[in-house]
Amino acid sequence: MANKKNTPKRKAVSADEQAQNREWRQMFHAAGLRLTKQRLAIYRELETNKNHPDVDTIFRAVRPAIPKISLFTVYRTMNMMEEAGLAWRITTWKSHARYGTSKERQIAHFLCEKCGRIDNVELDGLTTLRRSAENTLGTLSGMDLIFRGTGKCCAPRARSRN
Repeated sequence: MANKKNTPKRKAVSADEQAQNREWRQMFHAAGLRLTKQRLAIYRELETNKNHPDVDTIFRAVRPAIPKISLFTVYRTMNMMEEAGLAWRITTWKSHARYGTSKERQIAHFLCEKCGRIDNVELDGLTTLRRSAENTLGTLSGMDLIFRGTGKCCAPRARSRN
């Protein structure tokens, strides 16, 4: 008979989380990948962290839930998800790689060159721009539109130094 004291308790998963997990499993399977516990935790962090995290940030976020995960596993998983089209890499500030989900690849971003912050930019003309590019060039798999400059996050500091 199993010892109930040593059996780890499973976290209750809501119906919304179950539906989300099913959707992600289907996405991974469609990309030819299995959705393991580690990949699920990494993708969940990528999906929910809107600050376009780097690998170290993802690693620190998933490690409490998966203590045995290695930094190498996170790097390898990010590369695998990028190759499968589930994530995308943006090499930004000082050649630092940050990541977003494939859903975010259809929007523009603003990169603050002072602090490295990346913000999503919703623009009305992006759909028109994409259609125009497709009509001219062919089928697009993604769109990388990045505005660069000094963001509002750093503008007051930049003015105070002058």
